[in-house]
Amino acid sequence: MCHVGSVGFRIVVTISAVLVVGAFAFSETKVSRDGEKWTLENKQIRVTIDAQSGTFAVLEKAGGHEWKQIPRGEQKDGPRFRNVQEVGGPKRGLSLEVSVESQPRQGGVSLSVRLTLPEEGADLFIEADMAQRDTEIPNIPFLEALLHDSPAGVLVVADYCDGHLIPLDMKPFPRRWFSASRLDMPWVGLCDLEKGFGYMLLVETPDDASIEMRTVRTGDRELVAPRVVWTASKKQFRYPRRLMYHFARNGGYVALAKRYRAYARDTGFLVPFSVKLDRNPNIARVFGAPDVWGNASLAFAREAKAARVEKMIIHGRSSPEDMKAINGLGYLTSEYDNYTDVLQVEPGKEINSNRDNLPDSVVMKADGERMKAWLTFDKKTQFMKRCPGLWVRTAEIVVPKVLKERPYLGRFIDVTTAEDLYECNDPKHPLTRTEKRECGVALLGYVRSLGLVTGGEHGLWWAVPHLDYIEGMMSGGSYSWPAGHLVRPKTKDQEFTSPWGNRLGKWDEYEKWGIGHEYRVPLWELVFHDCIVSTWYWGDASDFLLDAAPEVTAKKDAFNILYGTIPLMWANRQGAWEKSRETFLRTYCNTCKLHEVIAAAEMLSHEFVSSDRAVQRTRFSDGTDVIVNFGEKPYSAELDGKKYLLPQNGFAVKGPKIKQSLCVVNDQTVTTIVCGEFRYTDAK
Repeated sequence: MCHVGSVGFRIVVTISAVLVVGAFAFSETKVSRDGEKWTLENKQIRVTIDAQSGTFAVLEKAGGHEWKQIPRGEQKDGPRFRNVQEVGGPKRGLSLEVSVESQPRQGGVSLSVRLTLPEEGADLFIEADMAQRDTEIPNIPFLEALLHDSPAGVLVVADYCDGHLIPLDMKPFPRRWFSASRLDMPWVGLCDLEKGFGYMLLVETPDDASIEMRTVRTGDRELVAPRVVWTASKKQFRYPRRLMYHFARNGGYVALAKRYRAYARDTGFLVPFSVKLDRNPNIARVFGAPDVWGNASLAFAREAKAARVEKMIIHGRSSPEDMKAINGLGYLTSEYDNYTDVLQVEPGKEINSNRDNLPDSVVMKADGERMKAWLTFDKKTQFMKRCPGLWVRTAEIVVPKVLKERPYLGRFIDVTTAEDLYECNDPKHPLTRTEKRECGVALLGYVRSLGLVTGGEHGLWWAVPHLDYIEGMMSGGSYSWPAGHLVRPKTKDQEFTSPWGNRLGKWDEYEKWGIGHEYRVPLWELVFHDCIVSTWYWGDASDFLLDAAPEVTAKKDAFNILYGTIPLMWANRQGAWEKSRETFLRTYCNTCKLHEVIAAAEMLSHEFVSSDRAVQRTRFSDGTDVIVNFGEKPYSAELDGKKYLLPQNGFAVKGPKIKQSLCVVNDQTVTTIVCGEFRYTDAK
């Protein structure tokens, strides 16, 4: 990664650029000049390029808000923009030269850059290309960041979770770099939480890109703003790089998420359940189904059915006859699988999910070393990273054989959608990062082609058409214990060190980012709720903290209700089914009946109702309205003309197919659920 200014010297790379506006000769796109200032505009936005200062600014006309670049400081190397000229013809625009700071490298780099404004819409599209794409390049910081200077300004980001809001002036700022290819959606936003204006920076080609959070002091405040850094693909530029800005007058993070939803629909990544169900009706078994690990026996399934648990995803193996019976109960049988982490295959044995020929099947890094993968918690077993180019060939060996033996309806693919992209330099199976992503698509597509409901670890935008449910999106991406290793904390202040030697976060960090209602927002659900089912990480399950923090389970239930998602539960000795059956059934009833009726509905909105953000509200396209109170103090809410006094983690839900609440009635906390023929109340 390139951290400009972090080394003792720098190199200035000159970029020859062409900025083209109105690539399709839109009649509403205009180009004008006033001395050294050039203006590109349509009905909604105006882009002003100042050649003398080497900066540009964007005005959103209706709201009157203008975004300017972070000041570049002293121009020791001359103006950033040179030789500005208007380009005529059907693609009217501007041509100019640009100087950028970069990591030390020999020689110059020439890029052609296109800026396009559509006839309608507050979008600015930017494309960068190179005549000789095989030229070796450094990391290129691309255009200085646009500053968002407002007291209520926040960064909007889906950073390995459903979504966070991070104040732009937070100190210390928790993240300085984001790999664009590992963001769950390849965009970040800046917006004003009070007034709603803001902008989205979408990296359309995120496979070889990062987002750097730049720091600037304005008055007595220190703020951050995002800048894209193009990184090399096999040391080269290789292909055109694209990004898009969207400028919103109002609507805040919801408007930005909805703009990305429209973009995902236009680019084919938004595939709703209305389409997926036509291909595999068994997906409906996931709607309203708690995701359960730790017990796959028929005895457990029958016991759960007797307790009125109508749906479940049950992971694990039992006999073929028992599995057939479990399927007959309406549950979805599934199994863990992992094609990334491998050990040496035994002599004379066939390769399988976690065994392969080493080191030939392992990813080769640029320095010739083989890539390490999972390390067991006791540090005794080091797995290696199987090259993604070998994933499908392995799945073709493993999965059909499994399906011949057992009637699985689903399959859970670990790691593939939880890790970043990387390159393989082995000449027998070389991969760029883009090709690595395509290997993930091919693997998930193959599993789904076998008629299996397919799940994955965490979520990524490119996997939405190929997955049906994901574990981890509801978790906050910051853990205080070895969640991946399924190590359960006994107390909140228990400290852990990972197998790799780094100290893991403390409880206050988990409380703030993992389950903190002040900084969480459902960005992923605002985009993809009607396309894919989300739940918690398996080491951060709804019932994982029964010893250290049993109160967290109720808060996670409230999040599931607010976001319209499912819980993840454990049916082993440490899980709620064995340890606290009442907790298991309460979580199921409170969250799953709602999810069953709104799983295929779009989340239309999310809002903070109270100033402390403790009371939140979501609305869904089927007409369902949800209010939740995370605060310690009871909150008087009104929904569909009826008033509810909501205790901490209390809720009120009203929709065409469901009515439920957890509220205070006559000084007692009462839960009521009415959904079709299902009736429940704990009123005494």
